[in-house]
Amino acid sequence: MSQAADTAARPNITATTDAESGPAAQQIKAQARGVSVFYGDKQALFGVDLDVMANQVTALIGPSGCGKTTFLRCFNRMNDIVEGCHVEGSILVDGIDIYSRQQDVVQLRARIGMVF
Repeated sequence: MSQAADTAARPNITATTDAESGPAAQQIKAQARGVSVFYGDKQALFGVDLDVMANQVTALIGPSGCGKTTFLRCFNRMNDIVEGCHVEGSILVDGIDIYSRQQDVVQLRARIGMVF
């Protein structure tokens, strides 16, 4: 059998789980764009972009001191309570800017938790 015939005879199969199929699989639950974090004059994060998809597990892995916790604290605005800390860029959760003045920070923190 020729190589072309052999290739044509094999089906193209892609396996997906239930969580990967359907419209929710492509839904962005949280989105960070250009997130930078400063402690006074010292910049700790530099323009981080991340999409967190609905119904998916997302893990941030890296060495100590690389900014994982600093970045995660942006999602529940815990950096707000650190003196001299400010965040630049945008973070949307369910399409809502969590740094808008209308955002209830207590309600946000009740909805977003971190596991270490």
